[in-house]
Amino acid sequence: MEQCGCQSTQKFINATRQSYKKVEIGQRTYWCFTFCVRLDSLGKVRLTISFDNPELTGTYAVLITNRCDWSAAQMVAKYLRRWPIETFYRDSKQLLGLDEYRTRSFAAIEAHWCLVFVAYSFLHLDCLPLSSTQDSSPRPTIPYQSIGAVCRQQAQSLIEHLILFAHDRLIEGSSATELFSTLFAKQHSTTRSSSPVFS
Repeated sequence: MEQCGCQSTQKFINATRQSYKKVEIGQRTYWCFTFCVRLDSLGKVRLTISFDNPELTGTYAVLITNRCDWSAAQMVAKYLRRWPIETFYRDSKQLLGLDEYRTRSFAAIEAHWCLVFVAYSFLHLDCLPLSSTQDSSPRPTIPYQSIGAVCRQQAQSLIEHLILFAHDRLIEGSSATELFSTLFAKQHSTTRSSSPVFS
């Protein structure tokens, strides 16, 4: 998929405006134009230009496949199945440290990946709107917020709880030194230990 914005592409879109057809995939509607073309570097391919509105304005996707027998609907449907995989890897690497393991054994790397997958699954559930308690319909599957937004909310919640915990300890009479000792006790014991968590 390529996001395009060049003038020649816009001229092409304007020239083919009457050829865009409505394509419905699940609960989503797209307006697509598809055709076969021979490209020097790829040979004969099918190209589909897809918008999410009938005015053909805003961002659009250009999809290319070597399956010249596919329709625009097939191409967009395949792309939509692929997109959650792309966003999973992006979010897992940028927000959850999928590629930041500090271990060498396969078992440790596998454990790290499993923890990231579990964290991602919980965060994804938090992205979904709650289903109504009045009916027995299944929970919606389209997120109403991003994984990044949920991570920021979780980070803010953790900071709020930490501040409240520190406030309560100080109100109860703990000194600042005792509070810091409690907060960083785990970190101190970890830094003194030379053995890694995963071997």
